[in-house]
Amino acid sequence: MVLPLMISRKDDDLVGVANRSDPMGVLAVWQARARDMVPHLTEQTRDVRAFQILVEAFNLWDIYSAQESVPANRLGEFFMLIEQAFARTIGRSGCGWPLPGARRVGARSQQDPCISIVDKGWHLLDGQLASGIWGLYRGASARAGLLGKGMAYLSEETAHAARCNTCLKSNDRERLFGLVRNAMEGKTVSLPTHGNDSLVLALRDTFTEVPLKHHLRAKLIDGHDLNREIAERLASSGSLDRREFIQKAAIDLEKHRSVLEAVIDCENLLAVIENIFDWLCCWKGEALKDAAASLPVDLARVEVARKRFADTGTYAGQTATSRQTRMHQNLKTSDVVELARSVIGLHKLVSDERDRTPWVWLEDGGQLQSDADTAKPTKRDLTVDLAWRNDYYLHPLRSIVRQLNELGP
Repeated sequence: MVLPLMISRKDDDLVGVANRSDPMGVLAVWQARARDMVPHLTEQTRDVRAFQILVEAFNLWDIYSAQESVPANRLGEFFMLIEQAFARTIGRSGCGWPLPGARRVGARSQQDPCISIVDKGWHLLDGQLASGIWGLYRGASARAGLLGKGMAYLSEETAHAARCNTCLKSNDRERLFGLVRNAMEGKTVSLPTHGNDSLVLALRDTFTEVPLKHHLRAKLIDGHDLNREIAERLASSGSLDRREFIQKAAIDLEKHRSVLEAVIDCENLLAVIENIFDWLCCWKGEALKDAAASLPVDLARVEVARKRFADTGTYAGQTATSRQTRMHQNLKTSDVVELARSVIGLHKLVSDERDRTPWVWLEDGGQLQSDADTAKPTKRDLTVDLAWRNDYYLHPLRSIVRQLNELGP
């Protein structure tokens, strides 16, 4: 029996900005600069085993759909059942299921596991496709070259790697197909439960051993020069101060210096704008002039940051381009009242685009009103060259590279 490999559990200190509502609309902007460093990942793609299961599911679909002549529009249902088979088997084995659906898997881990399309009690999540591995990891997999165009099949290189590196041998694969076939016909199907059952072992070993680890490292880490350099540094980093980390990388990695400095210049403005917004939300019922008068910002440094922000590179996509342009053009730094007023104006434009009510606004007479509860920023939070809020996918990359390192050579 192969003992399960204990990959480190999620470190809560690594959580970035996934739960923020982005009232200033900066997400699309910093994502564009993050893609220069970390081209594939998102805030949610933090576990290499999810990429392994996604590739395995697509590999199985290639074989199953050819054997069974299943229409292409049933790929999503097939994927759900394979994901359930992995999750329910791993959950019952005692390894713990760290991927989307962990709560439901844990709640039924002592029951005989089943897979089902029709019985939503066996679904891992409400909207399992959108909220599970399919929804969270497919885009990153396509960017990394694991999936082909249209995200409906594996790339040729990955398909070859998946066929050559699988724990599911032909007998167990056919047993699994039999279970899936019944489930796709509308039945709720029991999975094997004995710890020494060969299908149970194959599913568990796929999860714990990650047989595609070398291919995943090549695609997720090594295929992009700066991404690889950053990943190597992140793997050995302690407590991660993102500003300090990127500033040091900009000094050490001379050929990537302009890219890294653009990230710093981008965050120098975005972090201060976001923190000014939070500051204003704390002054509900007070006059704007009073809130602005106590705002501990250095206008000259904000103006320098605004100018440098204009030269941080191109921003792919209409949303990122328009927001970067208007942040640069509409932010006023002549005095603190105009600065605060311009931040409110930028927030209103984002709210209007989303057809949502603003979180903070000015009543007649210049009085601030807000429906938001935010923590009052510190002076450091409002200081250019010190404030930093956004993650630029550093934490997901660190999580992935550390897991791959733990899996060994």
